[in-house]
Amino acid sequence: MRYGVVRTSPDLPAPSVQRRLIETAGCDILLEQGEPPAANHRSLLTLLSGLQRGDEVVVHGLESLDATTGELARLMRRFFEAGVTLKIVGGSQVEVLAPVAAIPRALALLADHESRKPFREAGQKRPRPTDSPLTQHQLKFARDMHRRGHSMRAIGLLFRLAPNEIARLLRSSRPEGDTADEDARDAEYGAAGQR
Repeated sequence: MRYGVVRTSPDLPAPSVQRRLIETAGCDILLEQGEPPAANHRSLLTLLSGLQRGDEVVVHGLESLDATTGELARLMRRFFEAGVTLKIVGGSQVEVLAPVAAIPRALALLADHESRKPFREAGQKRPRPTDSPLTQHQLKFARDMHRRGHSMRAIGLLFRLAPNEIARLLRSSRPEGDTADEDARDAEYGAAGQR
């Protein structure tokens, strides 16, 4: 059975272009997804992981699978083990990854690594360093906003921090010779509470 995967994404051509290329390469079932929630993405990867020997997956590019590199390594290892062929039709030439030989060692190592490490969503951001949640550039921008009269609440909303946290960061990162105006504003802020 040949499965074509079409996905709506700014990283890929229009679905109609993907569909045309995939149908030209030949497919029996077309799996088309828009901007799916994580559950639909998981179900697609689960479906593809369950394919059997002789099945074929046809995609425009690896981006169509919307997976991390680790997830792709695990999926491709599963394809090799099960005897599933992956065909990529969106490049200058059609790429066919057929399970005709042993699994490449690098792919097996990457897949093992992904299986051992805790799962992390593709879009999940790394946590900010605990010493300062803002970069120097962000701190400078926050100071400039404060000088222009923006409230701590407005600055906090911009950087997704509490107003008290913004006030603390501005006090601790104050450049030398820049204390009089900010001390007055800090006093005003403390008296008025969170604006």
